[in-house]
Amino acid sequence: MKLSIRLVGLAVIAIAAVFNAPRAVQARGDHGCSYRTVSGAFGYVITGTRLGIGPVASQGVLTFAEDGTVEGSQTASFNGTIATESYTGTYVVDESCSGSFTVVVTSSIPAFNRTSTVNLVWEDDARAAHAIFASPQTVLTADARRVFGHD
Repeated sequence: MKLSIRLVGLAVIAIAAVFNAPRAVQARGDHGCSYRTVSGAFGYVITGTRLGIGPVASQGVLTFAEDGTVEGSQTASFNGTIATESYTGTYVVDESCSGSFTVVVTSSIPAFNRTSTVNLVWEDDARAAHAIFASPQTVLTADARRVFGHD
């Protein structure tokens, strides 16, 4: 009985989240997103947990290029251990302004080297993005804003 009440409660929360979540604003009017419209530098913060490590927080700048590549650098705290990191990889974006990227991360602490996959949505005419990490052993979310204007 308690399990079915919990499942119903979770379903109600999930449905409410879907209907109350901010909608991705089509970049550049009604034309949708493209590699051109989302390209540029974004400042971001990440918070959450990496299982087996503990709390994680970071801030940095990532740049999406029109050719589908992404690169960036960040300062990260892994349960209080500070690391500087850089990364490179590739991304995809669709017309609905959702996308994903996979990067190879090189850390100043070699034990933290990794490959990360992130799912994201651009909004506010591609001036902002929200993301969740899709890599195993992570419970991390990110919020980003464009660092400079975009033409």
